[in-house]
Parts: sequence; structure tokens; C-alpha cells
Amino acid sequence: MPCFDRAVEAIHQQGYFIGEQFWPASEALAMTQACQELRQQDRFRPACIGRAQEKQRQETIRSDLICWLENDLAAPLQHYLDALEAYRQQINRELMLGLDHVEVHAAYYPPGAHYGKHLDRHRDDDARTLTAILYLNPDWQAEDGGLLSIDLPDGSQARVLPRLGTFVSFLSAEFPHAVLPTRRDRLTLTGWYRRRSAAF
Repeated sequence: MPCFDRAVEAIHQQGYFIGEQFWPASEALAMTQACQELRQQDRFRPACIGRAQEKQRQETIRSDLICWLENDLAAPLQHYLDALEAYRQQINRELMLGLDHVEVHAAYYPPGAHYGKHLDRHRDDDARTLTAILYLNPDWQAEDGGLLSIDLPDGSQARVLPRLGTFVSFLSAEFPHAVLPTRRDRLTLTGWYRRRSAAF
């Protein structure tokens, strides 16, 4: 499990963190293999946009496939969720964000897939507070595409190659971002920390 001190400090100072080779390569590779096994088990489904009754598949906006990580997980994926829980506790302790829990899915982008620019917080639901992304792609090169493009407050963009072990985290409501078209299979673990809503 990595030390999250740099990530927490970056969230505090600028609202986002990009850590290349942040996750131990052996652990990240084990997660890659676990996600590939989920694909072989036909556990991935086309991703939709919108919420509840408004959910719909719009491949012009988003064309990845996802598998929610919930029960009966392989050990490497369960260890990742345990690490995200440690990150949640540290963020709450040091930044007092009031994060209640995290929801995580694996996302598979086949060649040509992309995700248009968006925010991770829904317009009618402010529960999603912090995004966490881990990339699981060995030997990724710039010519493979599939970069994460993040709009920064100064008008510039951060471009992130989805290389094995790179970890990205940012405040969900403040950073529009997009996944550029990929030219090879692309795997990520994407999670959102949520605050407890008033309905609870």
C-alpha cells in the first residue's frame, strides 16, 4: 500500500494530484490480471450516462465498458479497496472533507473508445466529492492514445498517460476532464468518494 501523504497535500494545495509510478508495479499488475479475469467472465457492461430513469447509452459521449467492484473480489482488488479506505480516513483526518464511502468500478476501453469532457459530480446530486483513478496498463506509450485530459483553473490542461501504477485524484466538482480516444485496450479503476446525503 502506498503512502498517501503527497496526494493529500496536493489535494489540499491545488485540488488535484497526479502521481506517476505511485502504486507498486507488482500490485498494479496483479489488479490488471484480476480485471482481465473479470472480462473473461463477461462481467463488464456498456457504461451509461445520466442517473436513475435517465440513464442511457450514448457512445458518442462515452464508449467504455464497466464492472462495479462490490462482492467476492479477487484479493488484489480487495486490497485496493482497503487502500482506498485508508486514503479516505487520512483525507477526512487531515482535510475534514466528511467522506462517507467510496464506490469503484473497473473501466475497459477497447480501441477507439473515449469519454467526452464531463464533471464527476451530477448536477442534481452533490454527494460525489473526491475522484480517485488508478491506471493498469503496462508498457503504455504516447502513441497509444487514451490520455486523461484535465482542465486546470489557470486555463491549461494536464495530460496523463494511463500507465501502470499512475494514480490520479481530484475534487470531483472542480475539474472537467475527458478520456481521449485510445488505440489499444485500456484498463482503469475509477472511484468516487461520497459524502453522506441529507436523506440518510
